[in-house]
Amino acid sequence: MLDAIGVPALFGRTSAAEFFDDNANVHFTSALRYPVYINGRNYSGIPNPLRHPLLVAMIERYLAEEAEKIEGALWVPLGSHAEAALLHLSVQGHINGSRILAGLPHPSGANAERIAYFLGRKSRETLSAKTNADALDATRAHLETQIAEFRPNR
Repeated sequence: MLDAIGVPALFGRTSAAEFFDDNANVHFTSALRYPVYINGRNYSGIPNPLRHPLLVAMIERYLAEEAEKIEGALWVPLGSHAEAALLHLSVQGHINGSRILAGLPHPSGANAERIAYFLGRKSRETLSAKTNADALDATRAHLETQIAEFRPNR
């Protein structure tokens, strides 16, 4: 999906696969850095991390601290909660919001249809009722514009 919106070209690469090479300059993190258990079970996204005081504190302390150390990073949130956490830090001034690639479909098997449509591998006519083609089209257009704004001499 990063290839589809032009991210690799920003870094002089032809494919996002190159970000995973041995010499890649990529940093991976999590909105919630440490293991989280709710009622003795592995945290699954419920409750919403921005509605739970302890989880908000983790985001505002650990993720914010990490974000400030990598100023100028391009953020690719994988999932709605990660995206919400980054947007929260943007509002607080820890991250430049224009550097958050919000709206990319989460790259999981559960999103296979959305991803296929986003990448142009599935036509609008063949989508199930659960897939909002208009929203995906708007997201892709926004992300392509956002990436274009980073290019020198646009």
